[in-house]
Amino acid sequence: MASAPKRPKAAAGSSADPLPAFLAWCGRVGVELSPKVRLSRAGAVAGYGMLAAQELEEGEVLFSVPRSALLSQHTSAIQHLLREAQESLQSQSGWVPLLLALLHEYTASNSHWQPYFSLWKDFRSLDHPMFWPEEERTRLLQGTGIPEAVEKDLANIHLEYSSIILPFMQAHPTIFDPKRHTLELYKQLVAFVMAYSFQEPLEEEDEDEKGPNPPMMVPVADILNHVANHNANLEYSPRWDHCSSESLLSLCLQQCLRMVTTQPVSKGQEIFNTYGQMANWQLLHMYGFAEPYPGNTNDTADIQMVTVRKAALQPRAGFAALLSSKQAPEAKPSSSWSQSSGTSCASWRWWGRKVPLCSAGMRC
Repeated sequence: MASAPKRPKAAAGSSADPLPAFLAWCGRVGVELSPKVRLSRAGAVAGYGMLAAQELEEGEVLFSVPRSALLSQHTSAIQHLLREAQESLQSQSGWVPLLLALLHEYTASNSHWQPYFSLWKDFRSLDHPMFWPEEERTRLLQGTGIPEAVEKDLANIHLEYSSIILPFMQAHPTIFDPKRHTLELYKQLVAFVMAYSFQEPLEEEDEDEKGPNPPMMVPVADILNHVANHNANLEYSPRWDHCSSESLLSLCLQQCLRMVTTQPVSKGQEIFNTYGQMANWQLLHMYGFAEPYPGNTNDTADIQMVTVRKAALQPRAGFAALLSSKQAPEAKPSSSWSQSSGTSCASWRWWGRKVPLCSAGMRC
């Protein structure tokens, strides 16, 4: 699958570049950008990107973002409403509180976050398969598991909007208007969260006891593009799950997230983050692009269990012939199992460097 821009290029004759106003806003909210890097469209593989203005060593801090500058259910202007209604806002995705915050902040003319949103003139231009015509999606992506995943996404979006979002909006008519905060806008914001949000990983001791942390939008960090062989990584400290009380929350909002280089970067080279250990079908499904072969060392092929069973019942030579017919490189089975098209699949990972794995649709 060919790579596609994660953000649309500015059209000829379009309004002025919103980047200077966004950078001025970053300065006001306490985002600190190293003088050794710059944000630009020129030189980036897609849309905006971050490039090295000088030589960078491993371990250098590229920028820091205070938690007060993150856009989340904890920082939105309607945070108190979301906190009061948290029981009724629970959903399978866990994204509803952030999505309600985005619905409000994106459409409020006096929103604190308007310079941030100005980088995305139109969410409809996001190239997620959920926005493709159904016939095209089926024809081009058959066998990847993406059409089935998109159908589930769309069904969940409709269910959440009708059963959770609409009742909440109707309970707060001075803030929300279903004629303006429509299902279509909600779907676009779901795609925005899929492509640009970050999710703070749980500590190992909490993984079995707690659900995943809620997603959040991290200005500047979401400008970085992704490759498997990335050269920077986002560090979280302290963690949201350590900020449960009001007093701790106010303290945590004073702390920062930092983007740090993981290897030396030459002057003029683009700086890439990682969105997680993701195969190309996952990248296309959740971000609207894929890495050209052979760049994605985390790529996988899903083999239906019925095929594995059939091969296992054949002589050993038959299984070798089956793998050979796929023209796949030497593969080793991963320890994980995935569901695809409603059928159990064994996930085979082309052997390469491992990077942290985020939950679906979230960046590490």
